[in-house]
Amino acid sequence: MLLTGQRVVQKMQPRNNWYRHLYVMCLLACSTCAAYAQSSPQPLPLSSTIPKLAPVVVTGVLPGPALWKVSKGNHVMWILGLTSPVPKNMQWKSAEVEDRIAASQALLRAPSLEIGVRTSFFQSGLMPTKSDMKNNPNEKTLQDVLTPELYQHWRVQKANFLPGNQRVEHMRPIFAGRELYEAALKHYGLVDQNGLENTIYKMAHHDRVNIVDTSYRLMLSHPGGSLQSLTNKSMDDQRCLGQVMDALDQDLAQTTARANAWATGDIDTLKSVLAQAQQDACLSTIGDSPFAKALDIEDAENQVEKSWIATAERALDQNTQTVAVLPMNQLLASNGYLSVLQSDGYIVQAPTE
Repeated sequence: MLLTGQRVVQKMQPRNNWYRHLYVMCLLACSTCAAYAQSSPQPLPLSSTIPKLAPVVVTGVLPGPALWKVSKGNHVMWILGLTSPVPKNMQWKSAEVEDRIAASQALLRAPSLEIGVRTSFFQSGLMPTKSDMKNNPNEKTLQDVLTPELYQHWRVQKANFLPGNQRVEHMRPIFAGRELYEAALKHYGLVDQNGLENTIYKMAHHDRVNIVDTSYRLMLSHPGGSLQSLTNKSMDDQRCLGQVMDALDQDLAQTTARANAWATGDIDTLKSVLAQAQQDACLSTIGDSPFAKALDIEDAENQVEKSWIATAERALDQNTQTVAVLPMNQLLASNGYLSVLQSDGYIVQAPTE
């Protein structure tokens, strides 16, 4: 994915802080998980002989969606809605967003969940490794934790997109699903939107615009024992992997339609596609799992929303102009983040208004 605009942006240095972020929890809050949710039609049987044509992914110089406007008095916030994935070979015509950022006092990061601890040199030795958190407890494989039917489905999809990859057989289902999904995106000419989001932050860095973190930060009071105990706790994430594979049975048709609609700025199609999305099993099932309960994150989704809303309202009150990024579903949903701002007295205008 390339960028077309008026400025050459420099690489932004990563932020240093005293958080040790849990690799596994990044997945729970990221937008890639939301991309797993697919439309309601049942997947075709694996033995189906009906020929399927992969959806065509748009390419070229494309505008992306217009910006939403939130205002109170003479203070305004421009919001860009993001969806994942996006076409890999698109060139985003980003001049409008660049100009809005350059004229702003702040750019708000997308909502997220961060789980961390304050660690000393000695405490850090008690932390589980990435592989401890990423792999199934007790050295189990996917064949051990999945039902026979689901594992057979997995073998078919793995042969399609991850042939020869044995490492993934030891992963928890949600991480195996992510590996499979990302390989499928590459196959279909799509890419996760994280690169697009980072490009937006680089624009702000280039123009010396303050980048404001909106994340909800959950700190663990007794990290050593709490985190080590997580390695043996289930995420109950088998249904998440099943949902990913159901999407792939449909050749990512809905996902591609959403990506194309974002790239071309087709808000009507985005509304239609997102309205058909099912509840995301990659988030909903984990929220009730022993893993989540051990971290006390059952209410994390509401806390993430409250953190973003509070940060956005402070920015609107303090700054003449602000730019923010939000998941597109939050901009289009009748009960999304914008409905909260509207109920708090802010004027919300969609691009078509």
